[in-house]
Amino acid sequence: MAHHPWFTSALDWHVGLDDAIAAAGASGRWLMLVFGRATCAGTRALIERTLAKEELEEFTREKFALVAVDADALEPRAREVFEALPVKAPTPLIAYLTADGRTLMSTAGGRPPAVLLNDMLNATTRK
Repeated sequence: MAHHPWFTSALDWHVGLDDAIAAAGASGRWLMLVFGRATCAGTRALIERTLAKEELEEFTREKFALVAVDADALEPRAREVFEALPVKAPTPLIAYLTADGRTLMSTAGGRPPAVLLNDMLNATTRK
């Protein structure tokens, strides 16, 4: 895990999907991929403000291995995930995956905290 060069965050972020899949499998967590851009104000707001809200931060830390994905330079595995997503919104885009990398759902990332929390709860109840 590392701190991503684009942003500051109290959460731990993986910079590679394979590393995050291994961590999620070892810890029994789901994966949350945030497809974003360094210059995207929405990506920064999602990561630095929305996910930092108390009601989201603890749940996010407990339930998800987080991956920051550069939408302008997708690694091959992240490109496969992106191309298979049912919803492809502008950045930030969030994809929720099982620990083994199977896509559960995707949503736009620019959502109010309560809606985002509902999305996370929905993702963690899917099989």
